[in-house]
Amino acid sequence: MNQRCFPLPEASITEPDNHPVRHWLERHPDLSVGLSALQQTALARLVPLLLCGEQSAIHVFHTEYSRREDSQFYLAQIEADERLHEIALQRLLQQVPEYENLHRLKRQAQLFYARIQQASDSVARHFYTISQLDACVCVLMNAVANSSIKGTAAAGLFSLIKRDEARHVSIARRHALRLQQDIYEQPPLDFCIHQGLVSLLQQQTAAFEMLGIDADALFQRLVQMAPVSGSAIKGAA
Repeated sequence: MNQRCFPLPEASITEPDNHPVRHWLERHPDLSVGLSALQQTALARLVPLLLCGEQSAIHVFHTEYSRREDSQFYLAQIEADERLHEIALQRLLQQVPEYENLHRLKRQAQLFYARIQQASDSVARHFYTISQLDACVCVLMNAVANSSIKGTAAAGLFSLIKRDEARHVSIARRHALRLQQDIYEQPPLDFCIHQGLVSLLQQQTAAFEMLGIDADALFQRLVQMAPVSGSAIKGAA
C-alpha cells in the first residue's frame, strides 16, 4: 500500500535509467535484509516522515519547473531525483512492519510541510527555506546511514539519498538567489524550520534511540543549523 502525504503530480521528466538509486534498488530488491526486528520497528516510524518530505519536494520542484517560462531544467532533474527517493522509501516502508500510529504520524508531517509553504512570503523565500530543510535532511540521512544499521542495504540507500540532497541544497540556494538577489538580507520568518523539524522528530525520539542514535545530540545539531543572520547563509551558498 502506498503511503502518500500528498498526491503526486504527473512527472515533468522520466527518472534517469542510470541513477544510482535506481541501480541500488535493482541490486537490493529487499531493503530489509540484515535489519533486526527492532531496527525495522524504528524505520517504520522514521521513514514516513522522510517520505512525506520527498513527496512535498516533488510538488515544490514540479510546480516551479512548470511555472518558469525559461525552463530551468535542473528543477525537473531534482524532481526526478525526489521521485526515485520516494519510490525507494515506499519500497522500504512496505518491507517493514506497519507503525500502528501511522495515520497520526502522517498528519503531523503533512502539517509541518504545509506550514513551510504557508510561512513563505515569496517563491524565493520558499526555495531559501527548502535549501535549509534539505541541509537538515542530509544530517538526518547521514545519522541513520551510520547508525546501528550501517552496512545494510537500507543504510546504503540512505547514503545515496543524502548525496543527492546535498546537491539539492546548493541548487535550491542558487535558485532562490536568482529569484531575489537580496533574499539573504530578508528578515527571518516567524516559523523557524529547524525548530519545527525538531519538534516533529522529537515525537519519534525512541525510534532514533532504537537505532543507537543520540537523539538529543542530533536535535541540538539541527537547531544549531538555523542561520543567525542572512550573511551566514550567504556565505554558505
